[in-house]
Amino acid sequence: MYFCELEIAVIAKNDGGEIEKSARAARLPEDCGVSVTRFDSPDAFFAAKHLPDCTVIADGTQTGFDPQDKRLPDVVCALLIEATEINEVEEYAFKFEELFVMQCGDRYNDNLLGYYLERLVFRMKALSDSRKLSICLNTAIDSLDDLVWFKDTKGAHLSVNNSFCQVTGKTKQQIYKRGHYYIWDISVEEYQKGEYVCLESEDIVMQARETRVFDEQLKTKTGMRQLKTFKSPLIDVDGNIFGTCGIAHDVTDLHNINSELRVILESMPFAVLIEDDKGVILSTNKHFSELFGDSARLIGKNYYDWKREELSGKILSFNEREEICIKVGGAEKYLNYGEEPILDIFGEHIGSIGIFRDVTDERISEKQTIKSANTDFLTGLNNRRALFGYLNKLKKTHQLTFISLDLDNFKQVNDNSGHHMGDVALELTSHIMQQSFPDDFIARLGGDEFLIVIKRPCFLHDIQNDTERLLASLKDQYLDHVEFASLSASAGIASEKLALCGSYDFDRLLRHSDRALYAAKKAGKGICCVYQGEEEQLDTDTKN
Repeated sequence: MYFCELEIAVIAKNDGGEIEKSARAARLPEDCGVSVTRFDSPDAFFAAKHLPDCTVIADGTQTGFDPQDKRLPDVVCALLIEATEINEVEEYAFKFEELFVMQCGDRYNDNLLGYYLERLVFRMKALSDSRKLSICLNTAIDSLDDLVWFKDTKGAHLSVNNSFCQVTGKTKQQIYKRGHYYIWDISVEEYQKGEYVCLESEDIVMQARETRVFDEQLKTKTGMRQLKTFKSPLIDVDGNIFGTCGIAHDVTDLHNINSELRVILESMPFAVLIEDDKGVILSTNKHFSELFGDSARLIGKNYYDWKREELSGKILSFNEREEICIKVGGAEKYLNYGEEPILDIFGEHIGSIGIFRDVTDERISEKQTIKSANTDFLTGLNNRRALFGYLNKLKKTHQLTFISLDLDNFKQVNDNSGHHMGDVALELTSHIMQQSFPDDFIARLGGDEFLIVIKRPCFLHDIQNDTERLLASLKDQYLDHVEFASLSASAGIASEKLALCGSYDFDRLLRHSDRALYAAKKAGKGICCVYQGEEEQLDTDTKN
């Protein structure tokens, strides 16, 4: 404990030298010093200035010293007498805190006087330490903005700090040994009607014999206050509880801030999630619940666990940002997700805020734009641009087959029946092609030119048979329209297999399918030919 200087004031008719000698020779406690001053009368003692830790020894009954003198500070008073003087002091001995009884005729026995003085010094040091500890405690709790109090087991307040007094509007003297109802100016009936838990919570901590945390409401002169209270039992060395202590932090303003934050979060047009620095979900808003279901079940859970369990397979990458594709009410929703850190005033990371922005309309618009840019507006088939994009993804396909298709006598339809009937013919052709090759890539290259790309392994004679059935279906459908009586379609087939460590020459393959188509045209139209190599194809062309 803190060092203290103890003063022993000896009031003696004689010189008192033996007492001073024994006091100076006494064994001292740690962090302690002793000074001895002699006075020949009480008046001389009162005229002097003394240390806070001072004790008075009256040597004999004739000194005239009264330990109840109102001029005395709060000091220990001792009376030194011989055994024969006991009867003389019987009526007022109780006024002295210590009574040093010496043997008759041996008033200043070194051993006995030394024992008395050592005991006195240790008691003085203990009292000094207790006083300083009390000062430390009171100074510490008075320096806190939080409310601090100590109660006995019946709920009477034994000590409180200044903040407690400010909130209650009462002094420490008024609060001392008073209970809850008086201090907070509340009746028993009002307490029972409210949501207060002060008294019950103290019973809880005494039964639990450990610190507990509570959210409590108090009615004060300034209105209702919301407190976060930490209450602990006071347990003596023998294990018995002799009271409770509590610290209450006023979080009313914080609750108001949280309420304002809640209003802000709920007014945001995005789904919002707030997590702490450990990834624990602290709060969400109503838009989050609309997208992901009741979010109350998520509070307190780890965000990354939820993301792994609930969003597995639903996370996409878009422009180096995460996007989430989920179904809400049977409809697909695309959510752009961004996460920003929450920093305290020291720049330390204390959490994150995640925002899920609904970008469904944007993605649908983008898809429509992409589709429009890659789709033939008349037939709905892929266009030439889409073809190039598709072919760039097929460089490692094991086998690739092109079927070039062209309508025969299409110009006559436009010339005789008008371009609108020509458009009907193109739409009809594309529809039949999609029915005949539903799993393959079909593109309109321009005018009445079409291309079917087959990336699946297949035999040429099977592809040829499928193509002939397509041409037959087209001819049958054309015959149902008077305007299309002269219309038919021709096709050319070219196929290649990917060589080891090689790649396709798409231009060459397209040139070969066109070569075969040209051979079909030369052979009489309305048929399909398979590319057989340049020499064989030239022979076929010549013969036709």
